Amino acid sequence: MLSNEKIKLIVGFLIILSTIVLYELSVSEIKKMPLDYQLISEHEGQDRILDHIDGNLSEPFLIRETLRQNVIGVNGDALEIKATVVGIDPSTNNVVFNSEQTFSVDRISRKHSQSNDYFAFPPNVQKQNYEFVHPMIFTKTTFVFDTVSKVGDLDVYDFSCKYSGTDVSMSFPQFPTKKILSDGKCKVSVEPITGIVVYFSKQWDDYFVDDEKRGAQVELGGKQTTEYSKSILVSNAKSTKSLYSFFDVILPILITLIGVIILLVMILFEKTRNQTKMIIQAQSDLIKKEKLSIVGELTARISHDLRNPLSVIKLTVDNMESRISKKLDPKLEEYIPVINDSLSRINYQINQVLGFVKPTNIDMKLVSILKILEESIKNTNIPNNVSLTFPKNDFSLIANKVQLEAAFSNLLSNSVDAIGENNGNITIRARNEKDQIILEFEDSGIGIPKENLEKIFEPLFTTKQRGTGLGLASVKSIIDTHGGTISVKSPPTVFTITLPQNHVLN
Repeated sequence: MLSNEKIKLIVGFLIILSTIVLYELSVSEIKKMPLDYQLISEHEGQDRILDHIDGNLSEPFLIRETLRQNVIGVNGDALEIKATVVGIDPSTNNVVFNSEQTFSVDRISRKHSQSNDYFAFPPNVQKQNYEFVHPMIFTKTTFVFDTVSKVGDLDVYDFSCKYSGTDVSMSFPQFPTKKILSDGKCKVSVEPITGIVVYFSKQWDDYFVDDEKRGAQVELGGKQTTEYSKSILVSNAKSTKSLYSFFDVILPILITLIGVIILLVMILFEKTRNQTKMIIQAQSDLIKKEKLSIVGELTARISHDLRNPLSVIKLTVDNMESRISKKLDPKLEEYIPVINDSLSRINYQINQVLGFVKPTNIDMKLVSILKILEESIKNTNIPNNVSLTFPKNDFSLIANKVQLEAAFSNLLSNSVDAIGENNGNITIRARNEKDQIILEFEDSGIGIPKENLEKIFEPLFTTKQRGTGLGLASVKSIIDTHGGTISVKSPPTVFTITLPQNHVLN
């Protein structure tokens, strides 16, 4: 059985463990792509574009592109994200580039659901290469780690990419019959803790392909994140980084400190409570000992005074029994056994009281458990309705034979009383464990009420109308004197005695 202190410590640890699990789940959820994920990023640069098939590239003009990403569907941890890239000529507001794609993205890994390629950088970016299918690149490409740098006062990891031969024909509806490929390169700066891209630049070279050969140039240009967008992305990265740092560093420290404080408070509370109980118990024991000491002195005097007249009465009854003739009064044969039985009961009660309150010298010798049990059974009135199961193995120990016989007889007598007039069984078991003898007295009686289990060894506590309340208290005192322990559980009622084999009195 676990002690209350251990149970409370276990409960404390479980509370802390549950808190940690909930914390981990919360942090994990926070670091997933949100269900309402969206991104807007503006880029600007210069572009040159072919007006018609037989023409030439235009003069360089300013181009402004907007990347928009937003969730249009959710399926568990898979997000359906629509990404559009629209490029316009600010001077004319003419759309010079328009691309629309839909991606299925795992919100935990931030990879494409159908492949092992990334859609976006995950948290805790490493100094390694990443395989991407990026909405701004339009093809699978490798983002190669280059260096660590700064964007403003924000530490970032720089990556670069190159691609060639990417089919972008669908982005040029003005040339519906032509195959158009693109070569290009890019650079990105990503805040490593959050995975947020704060800067993006790209250069491209688009051209016709005729008969697998490069033809006329269709578009030539480059772009980069606007200062306005970069400031917003940097601010977002900083706030998200602070949030992650709180959950990754500060909150675990707080949880640990709170957990330690809770455990310390529980331990101190339990120790204080136990010490208080020990003090109260010690005071109670002292009061009981003082009362029992007075009772003992008084009982010893009364018992001594009663013994003499009882002896005279018993001797007189014995003489009467030997001389009375059946012819004189047949009813005398009925009266004399009644007197004898009453005298025996009075004598038994006196012996019980004296056995508990009168200190005796203990003579410890090597004795046999089976022989002590046999003598105890002889001294106990076992009725015919009670069967007895005896242990098969014998064990020896250093003990006082008379006292153990008295203790075992008391337990057997209690078992007989518990069985009553019904048919029942008393089982005695004995075994040896680590230089200790363990005895169990089990009966098939009605059992002991739960509310009485803790009081059963207390002096003067009894549920019997004719009991003294000293029987089991005396048994416990004898076992304690032998350096052993006694406990009880019910139902079924089992008294367990543990005795050291080589007990030496102090």
